[in-house]
Amino acid sequence: MGPHQFFNDKFLGGGPFMLKRSMSFSGMENKCGGDGDDDLSDDGFGFQFGEKKKRLNIEQVKVLEKSFELGNKLEPERKVQLAKALNLQPRQIAIWFQNRRARWKTKQLEREYESLKRQFEALKVDNDALRLHNQKLQAE
Repeated sequence: MGPHQFFNDKFLGGGPFMLKRSMSFSGMENKCGGDGDDDLSDDGFGFQFGEKKKRLNIEQVKVLEKSFELGNKLEPERKVQLAKALNLQPRQIAIWFQNRRARWKTKQLEREYESLKRQFEALKVDNDALRLHNQKLQAE
């Protein structure tokens, strides 16, 4: 009896169904307790345990960055074309774009925060000057 079956029997009343876990990185559903043939890691690249994830080379990153500049959303046809051109899996391309959009969004939020911070500081200086001017007028 595997750990998933034990959990089913112990906590779910021994029902005939198997637990499911959602793998949000791919939108796929993986049923736990399967035949054990699933060699997908959480990065979605299909690496076996102990095998290092291969990094993209500089040229691949340059091409992906250029493509991202043209549009940060990835149509299926474009994904396949990039995968073929770069000798990568379409899933790797999709994940790269997803990660790149996340980094872009973070940078965008940082830029917006800095802009708002500068605006706030300028308004604060103006407000302080107006308060001081108001105090002088009230003193007169």
